[in-house]
Amino acid sequence: MESVNNDLVQGATGRIGNMLVFRQRGGKTFIAKRPRKKEVPDSEGQELVKEKFRMAVAYAKAVCNDPARKEVYQAKASRYTSAYNLAVSDFCKAPEIKSIYTEAYSGKTGDEISMRVMDDFQVESVTVQLKDEAGALIEQGPAALSESMNDWVYIAKTDNPGYATGTITVIAKDIPGNTTVKEV
Repeated sequence: MESVNNDLVQGATGRIGNMLVFRQRGGKTFIAKRPRKKEVPDSEGQELVKEKFRMAVAYAKAVCNDPARKEVYQAKASRYTSAYNLAVSDFCKAPEIKSIYTEAYSGKTGDEISMRVMDDFQVESVTVQLKDEAGALIEQGPAALSESMNDWVYIAKTDNPGYATGTITVIAKDIPGNTTVKEV
């Protein structure tokens, strides 16, 4: 609950007894019920989530202590979202490879493979690997962000006569280093 025009609690932080907690977010005062710890031990899955969150908090603190990195997140922060909150969220969510378009690829040098890769904050890099049917690497390299800023494009540098039976692997990374891999 947000406190509006209440001089008594404006700017207050901390708790009152065992019932209420006052917090400041975006220059506003919020009042909430005091959080309670549960008595039941966490499951293995819950422990993994808690550990990931601890790592996200450490990442966000490191971002906020580095002016250059903080500026990247601060540029997208809003009135109610801080650079710290964006960094925590970014750490917790890996990029998503929505689609890989191979229609323009026929195994020849100069052919294009494009892919749609999304992230809740920013995709840092996309790498493409072309392999033959036995899994041997034919070529690998970075994709470039298209002019429309929606897709990433990789231009083949080597002829690949067995492309129809090989695989295309796309590896997407975001700023915190989360990686997603997809093969076609």
